[in-house]
Formats: sequence, C-alpha cells, structure tokens
Amino acid sequence: MSARETLPSAADDHDTPWKEALELYFPQALALLVPELHAIVDWSISIIFLDKELQAVRRGGTPAQGRRHADKLVRVQLLSGDDAWLLIHVEVQGRLSGRDALRVFSWRMLEYKVLICQRERRRGRSFLPPLVYSLGILIDQRIGQSGRSPLDTLSYHDDFLGQKTQFTFPIVELEGWRARWAELDALAPANPFAVLVMAQLQASGHPDKTTRLAPLLDLRRRLYGYGYQRDQIGPLLRLVEWMIRLPPELEADYLLAAQQLEQEHKMSYVTIAERHGIAKGEQKGQADLLLRQVQRRFGPISDDLTQRIRKAKALQLETWSLNILDATDLDDVFRD
Repeated sequence: MSARETLPSAADDHDTPWKEALELYFPQALALLVPELHAIVDWSISIIFLDKELQAVRRGGTPAQGRRHADKLVRVQLLSGDDAWLLIHVEVQGRLSGRDALRVFSWRMLEYKVLICQRERRRGRSFLPPLVYSLGILIDQRIGQSGRSPLDTLSYHDDFLGQKTQFTFPIVELEGWRARWAELDALAPANPFAVLVMAQLQASGHPDKTTRLAPLLDLRRRLYGYGYQRDQIGPLLRLVEWMIRLPPELEADYLLAAQQLEQEHKMSYVTIAERHGIAKGEQKGQADLLLRQVQRRFGPISDDLTQRIRKAKALQLETWSLNILDATDLDDVFRD
C-alpha cells in the first residue's frame, strides 16, 4: 500500500475536523476559549448535541452561501439549575473583510438566536425564551487592526426612526493565540483542545503545504510528550493530521518520520501506517453504511452516485458521513 493511497489528499478541509473537534472536546474547548462560561456549566450533567434542531433552524433562516463554517448547537445545564442553549459558530475561512461582511456575520448570529427562541416557544416548553449563548470562533483570520489585541465581541445594530436593535456577542480569534504559543504548550497536557488550536495555527501559518512537514512532525513530537493515554492520542493525531494537511509528495517522508518518532519514544500506539491500513480495510463497510444513510434520508439515488460512494477512499467517506448529520440536500452531503 503506497503512502499516496493511505494518507489524505492535499486539499484542506477545515469545517469537518472542527465539527468533530467540538463534539469530542466540547468541555475542553469552552475551558480554553470561554472559561467564564465553562465555570457556570454543570458538567456532571450530560450535554446534548442538537444537530437536528440546528438543521431545522437553518431551514427557517437565510440560506447559507457556499457553506464554509461549522455550527454546533448544544444544550447544557447550568450550576444554577437553568437549561441553556449554546450556539457555537466556527467561521473556517477568511471571508470577514469589510463592514458589510461583518454586518452579515453579526446578523446571522442574531437570526439564529431568534429562530432558536421562536422554535422553543412554539413548542410550548416555556412562556419565556430559553437562555441562548452565541459564540463566534474565527479560524484563520483577524478582523481587528494589525498590531492590536484581538477583538472579543462583535455587534449587530440598526437604528431607524428611533427603533433600535442591538445584539452583541463574544468572538474568539484563534490567530490571537499565535502570540500565546507558550501558554498553549503549557495547557496542552491537560487540555487536548489546546493541541488542536496549535495544529490550526501551524496550518494557517504555513499556507504553502510544502513547508508543513517540519511543523507537523514537531507537533506530533510534542504530543508524545504531553502524557496522553493510548486511547486519547489516536483521535487527536487524526485531527492534527487532518488540519495540517500535507501535499502527496511529502506523505511518504511523513510516514517514515512518524514511525521513527514512535520507536524513539517507545510508544505502544498504533502507527500511522497501521491506522490507515485499518481504515482501508473498513472502507467497504463505511461505503455500505453511507449508502443506507443517504437512501434513508433522501430516497433512492442514481447509479452514478452509488458508484461514486463505492469508489471513494476512507477519508472521503468519513467526511460525507459527517456532512449528512446536518445536510439539507444531497449537495450538502457530497461537498468536500
């Protein structure tokens, strides 16, 4: 099996790994990015991801144009005993340039909040709308002026003949953590989400993928030193490799170096070559499952689309399987 067959393609896919990262490490993400919110959540009560609810909200709102974001809607219980809905919007590509783009982004956040509240009131669950906390996470962009501290809030406002609307919500600019790399490195042994922020900073800091081999290996080496258990390091490595995507010509070099690192550190983790071999062995099962999911959700599909699924590689099948969670049509499922 060649490295070209076993490793992901060179195209970056930002939104899918961030959706998975939030699902796997949601408490840790809040602890790192919004510690004041993390401190008031009762983490002894299971959190609930509301993918179907968010999908319904999207259908009622402004149609997304070329979706380049990852959204999660999560219900938690606060230490006060109140339920709260957390709307986490991850903007994954640098589109927020100019006042109009910021206004549209802010309006979308307000629109989602209003639609969530309307939906809950119509269900008769409460006379008052639920508590909704809206958070925007900007992945590879800075909207503050160069040299200044990152912005921590955005606002939507309008004022017409004395009728005013004002909605202010918190944002996190991940690029603001670049100057705090040492702090991330210190937090990483106890917070896996810090590792993923480091991976994203390395990816955005090296847009030329041919320069990513050394940063990826450096982060992998650091990960081995953070003290994670075997069952913890596998999912983290997969997301790190997904975020810091390499071009095909560097994949063989990475495989060799990764195996050498495992030998140096005497790790008992499954090697990258073995992990991708397992993925290939499970490819047929992934394709069969995705076909059943698509047909159950959208009805019979064409022979051409069936063959496209059958011939897809394991990583592509995984991406499509995650897309189907909030897809509104077939185009949403099969976007890359």
